[in-house]
Amino acid sequence: MQRDLIEAVIGARRGDADATETLVRRALTLALRTSAATLGSREEAADVAQEVVIDVLRDLRKLRDPSRFDAWVHRVTARRALRHLQAKRSRLVSDLDSLHEHEQPATHLNESELATQWSVTPALRAALAELPPRQRVALALKYVAGLSDSEIAAALDCRRGTADSLLSRGRSALQANPLLADLRPSRLQGEA
Repeated sequence: MQRDLIEAVIGARRGDADATETLVRRALTLALRTSAATLGSREEAADVAQEVVIDVLRDLRKLRDPSRFDAWVHRVTARRALRHLQAKRSRLVSDLDSLHEHEQPATHLNESELATQWSVTPALRAALAELPPRQRVALALKYVAGLSDSEIAAALDCRRGTADSLLSRGRSALQANPLLADLRPSRLQGEA
């Protein structure tokens, strides 16, 4: 598989349409999984994944080691998802300020849009949404993309210890979140 990936990168750089399509599909799949888990919205995740694919195709010649394609896509996805979360937070603050000033609800905020379905319960989506963006991205890279702590550090462009800390704090926050109390295994079940 690794050899096929390297050949696809080399082929895409030469203009091979089939190789380019292979890389687009791979990048889109990787980016969509991570961004969906990070953003909690399929529509927003699709937008971010498309931006990632555009970045990947535009900058493919800059990838020094074709065998690191997946790690590179994860790094691009992490950056794009973080930018998206920061922009979303800025828009939300602006909308809340506008609501406060005019005392009228902002019609463009769609609550169902923020809670579109993905593969976790609504309580977990809500708990994840409370996490800082880098913790959320780190958890998505770990549990959705299946990356190692070292790969997460590379994707987030930080030290391994920082990635470990983001994961640890994120897990602790989720464990302590009262929204998830019903999802915790009952101690009584273990004692039976």
